[in-house]
Amino acid sequence: MSTTVYEFGNGLRLHRTDLMDVQLQRYTMEGNPNLHEPVEEECMLSAFATDMPPEPVFLDIGAAVGYYSILIKSRWPAARVIAVDALPRHLAALRSNVELNGLAPDALELAQVAVGKEDGYADFVDAGYGSAFAEAIALPRRQQLPLLRVRMRPLASLLAELPRVHLMKMDIQGAELEVLTAAREALAAGRVAHALVGTHGRALHDGVRSLLLDCGFRIVLDDPAPPMQPDGIVLARHA
Repeated sequence: MSTTVYEFGNGLRLHRTDLMDVQLQRYTMEGNPNLHEPVEEECMLSAFATDMPPEPVFLDIGAAVGYYSILIKSRWPAARVIAVDALPRHLAALRSNVELNGLAPDALELAQVAVGKEDGYADFVDAGYGSAFAEAIALPRRQQLPLLRVRMRPLASLLAELPRVHLMKMDIQGAELEVLTAAREALAAGRVAHALVGTHGRALHDGVRSLLLDCGFRIVLDDPAPPMQPDGIVLARHA
């Protein structure tokens, strides 16, 4: 295997500089078929293949360096993929990984924005994969990390600009429930067919599940601690 490129069991490739040692260790642990997060990936691919419209839309909120966005586009070239992330360096890495996987430079739509509870600007801490709004990070740690001023948009405004989203994946380091709550009306109206939400802690996990149920979703997978993954998962389908 290349010393500069890491190839996963599904054939997707990322630059090794985009991966942490703890991730590389997880990929090779017993029972992991060399995938980023195997439980999440299996249910994501299954959901995307379910009742797929002719031009399905994948909205990747917290896309990071592009693993899932690139995977969906590689499997379903006709899909419209929108990758959303607040960090300029994540989106730069994503662009490089798009090329690494043989996709056209414009194959994905990239949006440098933090999805939050309201429209405006916010302080955002660059902590790599653990990046979050400054208010969510304890002050001592916050002071040791780069601070950015980023554009913030609510989920409802993003959904209003898109056709019905076939699958929305969201992993935004603990802000999921707040963001989903602010978009309750759009979610209840069925603007998202499938929602796959990463959860960070049992209370947030239970809150996300309850909110999606209240918005007319049916829970497909409810796992607060899937094996070989650092976070919980809620997968839901709108009725």
